[in-house]
Amino acid sequence: MHQLLGLNLLFLLSQNRVSEFHTELERLSARDIQTNIYIKHPVSLEQYLMEGNYNKVFLAKGNIPAESYTFFIDILLDTIRDEIAGCIEKAYEQIQFGEATRVLFFSSPKKMTEYAKKRGWSLSPDGYYSFTSQQQRTEEVTIPSTELAQQVIEYARQLEMIV
Repeated sequence: MHQLLGLNLLFLLSQNRVSEFHTELERLSARDIQTNIYIKHPVSLEQYLMEGNYNKVFLAKGNIPAESYTFFIDILLDTIRDEIAGCIEKAYEQIQFGEATRVLFFSSPKKMTEYAKKRGWSLSPDGYYSFTSQQQRTEEVTIPSTELAQQVIEYARQLEMIV
C-alpha cells in the first residue's frame, strides 16, 4: 500500500502538481512520512526541488526504493532538464558544449548532442551552442524610456492635485 502511495506522490511531482502532492501528504501520518522508505523518497525529492538542488534529484535516481519508481523518476528528470534548458536559453547568448553537458546532467556527449538537436540548438565550430541572435536581444532590451518618463510625470501631477 505504501509503495502505491509513494508512486502516486512521485507521479504528482513528475507532473509538477505540487499542491496536489502536499494535499496527499496531509492525508498521511507524520510517522509514515518520516519512516516509510516509499513515502520518504518522494518527500525528499520534493524538498530537493524546492531548494533547487537538482544534483541531489539526479543522484536520487540511483537510490530508488523500488524498481517501479524508475518510470516516474525518468519523467521528473526530463522535466527538470527541460526547465534548466529553458533558463539557459533565456540567461545566456551561448554556452560551451561541455558546460551544457554538465549543467544538464548528461552522462555522455552523445546524449547531450541528441538533446540539443531535439531542442533545435546548433553547435558552432568553436564548440558553443548559440540561442538568440544579437538583433533579437536588442529588440527585447529596448525600453520605451520616453513613454515611461511621461507616464511617471503624469502620475506625479495627479498625485500633486490630490494632495
